[in-house]
Amino acid sequence: MTHGRNAKAGVNRRNKKRASLLTGHSQKPKKSLESRVASLEARIEQMQEEIDRASGVLPAHFSEAIYGTEKKRPGPSAKISDTELFLNRDNLIEWLEEHWPHIVKRLLAAKNPRGVATVLRPIAATRDIRPTWQGRIVDHPAKLLEFLRSDKFRIRPPKKTVIDALRPLDSEIRRKAANRLPTRQIANAMAGVPNLKWRTSLDKCSKTPSSYRVGHDTAKHYRMTFGITEEQAYFQ
Repeated sequence: MTHGRNAKAGVNRRNKKRASLLTGHSQKPKKSLESRVASLEARIEQMQEEIDRASGVLPAHFSEAIYGTEKKRPGPSAKISDTELFLNRDNLIEWLEEHWPHIVKRLLAAKNPRGVATVLRPIAATRDIRPTWQGRIVDHPAKLLEFLRSDKFRIRPPKKTVIDALRPLDSEIRRKAANRLPTRQIANAMAGVPNLKWRTSLDKCSKTPSSYRVGHDTAKHYRMTFGITEEQAYFQ
């Protein structure tokens, strides 16, 4: 009888020990394992990114700008005020309309983000002195290409729209017409990137068109394209 009780007690102790390993004590190793796996995966991803960059002999910021591979930080993007958004937009308008006749064909012919960047970099400030508003476009060529290929972008406005856009005096008609020019569409879409999606930036800026006159070089480009005289624009 004593032997039987001892055997039974031994079995009970072994069962109890086994059960304890499957409950409280086993949870910590499991959590630790999951943590280590997650850490390992993150490290592998980081190493792969470093290898990709090294293989192309490119600085990190260049590959991020060309391919849109910049790491996204968790949480919502920093907000941007309407004042800053519209200021970015107006600066982009001036810059684009200064160069538009010389870049339009190559920009629209670009087949990938690298091609877009190749067109924009020569007319932009170097990265160490590049203003933030200019970086909205130059540093995000993939986003710009996405917009240019979307159904929101209209490359050739009607002649009447161009004539109204070239009016010398500020008016609601001129602002709305100029807002339909490709340069203004691009500036509207990219003014908030990357804080805003380009669609959101486009919608917000389009509701409050810029009052800036069309840049001299772009105005000349459209007068030649549509055969518009200065008198036609002035007396509309």
